[in-house]
Amino acid sequence: MAQPPGARPPMGPPPPRRSGGSTTCLIVAIVVIVAFLGLVGMGMLFFRQAAPTPTTWAGTTGDTVGVVRVTGIIATGGDVAGLFGAAAGSEGITSQIRRASKDNSVKALVIRINSPGGSAAASQEIYQAIREYQKDTKRPVIASMADVAASGGYYVAAACDQIVAAPATLTGSIGVIMETMDYHQLMDKIGVSSKPITSGKYKDMGSPFRAMRPDERQLMQTMVNDVYDQFVDAVAAGRKMDKAEVKRLANGRVFTGRQALAVKLVDSTGTFRDAIRVAAQKAGIKGEPTVKFFERVSVFSTLFGEMDSRAQRTIVPTGLLFDRRLWPVMDLGVVRSQPELSSGYR
Repeated sequence: MAQPPGARPPMGPPPPRRSGGSTTCLIVAIVVIVAFLGLVGMGMLFFRQAAPTPTTWAGTTGDTVGVVRVTGIIATGGDVAGLFGAAAGSEGITSQIRRASKDNSVKALVIRINSPGGSAAASQEIYQAIREYQKDTKRPVIASMADVAASGGYYVAAACDQIVAAPATLTGSIGVIMETMDYHQLMDKIGVSSKPITSGKYKDMGSPFRAMRPDERQLMQTMVNDVYDQFVDAVAAGRKMDKAEVKRLANGRVFTGRQALAVKLVDSTGTFRDAIRVAAQKAGIKGEPTVKFFERVSVFSTLFGEMDSRAQRTIVPTGLLFDRRLWPVMDLGVVRSQPELSSGYR
């Protein structure tokens, strides 16, 4: 049928669309993601601060000195607590020590400590992991003390074959503390009281809602004394000192590195570099040693400036950019919160 002049042609079915556009967008997105990860990886490798000695990644060959860091409050868990605070998690640190024991290129191990202490049980776990490493590998372990290596930090150091502290390091503080809160008088003033229902008279021991009874205080003191005795035994065994001599120093006081040297709590004063050289010498490594750090590095730390110091020269094995060790984004151990009633080496 003829159409009148100016009339629009009848609408037919729309032409089929090609799916190439969406496929192209997907490919571009994948390329962008891979490029971003590549840039982050290159930043992790090359944008690092200078450190005393060269470093390698796990898997490289050659004789090396391994380094495991104990940084922050010692607690049970992984290496990082939250986004803005770090902690020395016993599970993460003992895992690093075990990995070092299985690495045949590591001929000596340095435990770099910068910690004021923390959980008694977590400190014991790290101490025991070091002793097991010594027994299984027969390799030397050297403690290197930074700003502070006190209480639980010193407990960890005592397991090592030799301790190197800076002259101004704060160390010692051999002792145990158990703390409770008591605000029942404040609660009385505002008319708030607690009505606990317990299965035994000690189940609410340490409650902040009432005064502590004399028998409860004695029970807690017995617990503190027992953990303290374990601490003294560990120091005496690790330092090869008489227990009575350790007890004379184990009154909770803090020593500088130079003072600690005078009372035999450390073996020498020096820097982290000195500790590396001591470890290399004991392992029979000739010349300047290569250092291998065993902590995992998170992408968050890389992007927001929390990278630990590394070397100016890094030995990179083939395929490192896509090595799973480079991307432990989910390897952020959460430190479990401590209850109000807690004990620790502080």
